[in-house]
Amino acid sequence: MFSAATMPHPLTQIEIIHRLKKVGFTQEQAEVQTQIITEVNENSLATKQDVKDLAATSDSEFASVRKDISDLRQEMRSEFVLVRKEMELMKSDIPVKITIIMSTLLAVFGTVQKIFNF
Repeated sequence: MFSAATMPHPLTQIEIIHRLKKVGFTQEQAEVQTQIITEVNENSLATKQDVKDLAATSDSEFASVRKDISDLRQEMRSEFVLVRKEMELMKSDIPVKITIIMSTLLAVFGTVQKIFNF
């Protein structure tokens, strides 16, 4: 890895053209090649600032997602509490309803027995 002191300086377009001409490129070939390299660097490579901006945006978006998940968990807990309460009410209602049904059936059977003199 390079340290700040040993980091090579970025090549200028003139330096690239000079080096290409030195190995046999014509002036035109060297200029076109340099233009292509420059465009690739400018359009395809991320700068340190690009990476920092992306990290900041990602951190912000992750924080938002975490909050949404936390809110959803809280909402689900509240819903589960309500469902449990409703189930407890229904559970306590069952014996009452069975008693009413049994009483009604006994009354019907009593009436049927009187009508048919069993």
